[in-house]
Amino acid sequence: LSLHDALPISILMYHFFYDSAAGGNEPDGNWVDTTTFDSHMKYLADNKYYFPTWDEVRQFVNGEISLPEKSIVITDDDGSSSFFSLAVPILAKYKIPATSFVITSWTDPKTIDTDTSIVTFMSHSHDMHQGGCEGGAGGLFRCLDYEDAMKDLENSKEIVGGGDVFCYPFGDYTDQSIQELKDAKFSLAVTTKYGKVTNETNPLLMPRIRISQSTNLESFIAAIE
Repeated sequence: LSLHDALPISILMYHFFYDSAAGGNEPDGNWVDTTTFDSHMKYLADNKYYFPTWDEVRQFVNGEISLPEKSIVITDDDGSSSFFSLAVPILAKYKIPATSFVITSWTDPKTIDTDTSIVTFMSHSHDMHQGGCEGGAGGLFRCLDYEDAMKDLENSKEIVGGGDVFCYPFGDYTDQSIQELKDAKFSLAVTTKYGKVTNETNPLLMPRIRISQSTNLESFIAAIE
């Protein structure tokens, strides 16, 4: 494959997890049953999917490398305890790495006892994961002034321990937010827009495939292939 013909890659977006076998239930569609999640990860492992690092994703979107045909990135938004207690053991079972986008005013990664050979922490902002703005999904990032936004980005980055991948709170951004990410030295960012990533994707506006409570194995396979 020439770089020009590089096949697109999927970045999956999960949120919260519950174990129906242990009596857990889902408050809304963002919650995925552990049995379902296990079936997704087992499929990826059995079919020998490749899990690129963010460095490889960066090189891919910059047109510097192509990635194996079955390349996929697992991400989880918000850093909820259900991800660490219920999803990470399943990821570890299949040796599948994932990124936790944490809201650092809610969760300090240094306080989480998790398998760091499996989980990479990245920023979902420090305290911008809240409403308060017109437009978009109402996320605060859209209308913070430059100084406050930069302070938040730099703060979250420091708490996460570096890392240059960002996840937009509520998927909201403006041209100014994109510039702020560049100035805060983020080189990649993910949105909530649906789609796959190609080597022509803007690295600061990467789409993802949202996985919800209703995503059974059949619809999971259809989404990533």
